[in-house]
Amino acid sequence: MDQRPATGTLASLRALPAPTRWLLLGIGLARVASFMIWPFIAVAMNQRFGTPITEIGAQLALGAVISIALSPLSGLLGDRFNTRNLMLLGCALSASCYLVMGLLPGQTSYFVAIIGMAVSQSILEPLLRMLLSDTAVDAAQRTFLFHIRYYVVNCAAAIGPLIGLWFANHQSDGVFCIAIGACAMLALTIIHADRARLHNPQLTQTTSPPLRQIFGAMLRSQLFLSIIVANFFLVLLYAQMDEPLTFYLLQLSVDDINHIIAMMSFTNAAVVLVVHLLLMNWLIALADKTAYLVALGCLMIAHALIALNTEAWWAGWLFAVVFATFAEIIVMPLFGTLIDRLAPPGMRGSFIGISMLAGFGSALAPLLGAVVIAQYGGAVLFWGLALTCIPIGLLGYWVLRASQPELVPASPPA
Repeated sequence: MDQRPATGTLASLRALPAPTRWLLLGIGLARVASFMIWPFIAVAMNQRFGTPITEIGAQLALGAVISIALSPLSGLLGDRFNTRNLMLLGCALSASCYLVMGLLPGQTSYFVAIIGMAVSQSILEPLLRMLLSDTAVDAAQRTFLFHIRYYVVNCAAAIGPLIGLWFANHQSDGVFCIAIGACAMLALTIIHADRARLHNPQLTQTTSPPLRQIFGAMLRSQLFLSIIVANFFLVLLYAQMDEPLTFYLLQLSVDDINHIIAMMSFTNAAVVLVVHLLLMNWLIALADKTAYLVALGCLMIAHALIALNTEAWWAGWLFAVVFATFAEIIVMPLFGTLIDRLAPPGMRGSFIGISMLAGFGSALAPLLGAVVIAQYGGAVLFWGLALTCIPIGLLGYWVLRASQPELVPASPPA
């Protein structure tokens, strides 16, 4: 029985068009490079340049706000133009940021790179999702792509920190050369996938409606608006497992902190790689409202474990990551699938771009976490987060249950 989900996944992967598989590879390599660098960026800035954690949190929050604020614009442009050149610009900007950090290491260059990468991601993230979806041959294949893309990203999350750990411990800037090469590979796969998209007969018949019609469709969709609100709170809670948890480790003066960060990233990815692969069919069939409630329950346990781990027991961090990863596995692909199903013809890029405004939760997380940790300590922060999961979970359950009928006409016929 355990073999069937994996076999079905591999068969579905082989059925994907070749440009789609190459694009997945390009995305995966770019994410490997990203996970080699960014999980250690707060430690590098604090230990190499003496940057206070509150300042680091503010910089990361600013970068996230810029990225999220510009994403809707990229999505709207993606519905109207051949966006290959725009995506290639995003790749070039990412490579330039890595080059700046490698050649001119310092507080100023890292801040410039954080902002530059934010702009790059605002271009690439929604347009890559749309390009990936556009290379699929039917709606069922697009649904599978949201899960397999999530799986590829977590493969990168498992590999990247383990490679980046050596560079972080040796404070080596050679890691940025690898990242630049990954950006070049992503650009090549974008060109290849874009050529395939131009020959997709389903897309040649689709024209983008006027902006007034797009925004009208969004405002009339109660489920779409509810998803953005629910996802905002979920992301705000989940993002505390990233930079704020690193800030807490710095406050506790945890020994061998880079190793702990790498192990947490690897644990997160390893759980995803095993559990998501085996349970993918069950996750696709799980009711939306139930998935959200279970995810918030797992996230509450994760935050409580961190709050209890005042003795900095290394296994305590890993157990917390395991429960947070269960929440991630259950609910993160859900929102992408819902947005794809809700988007009317010619509006997929716009809906994807606007839905990414929910990412403001992750933008607020570093600054919120840094301020609370600096003023009251990490235990207070994570106990508060654990208790907050209860009302947020109930709110999401109620929203998805009340809005469930709206999904019926958008779903493909049986």
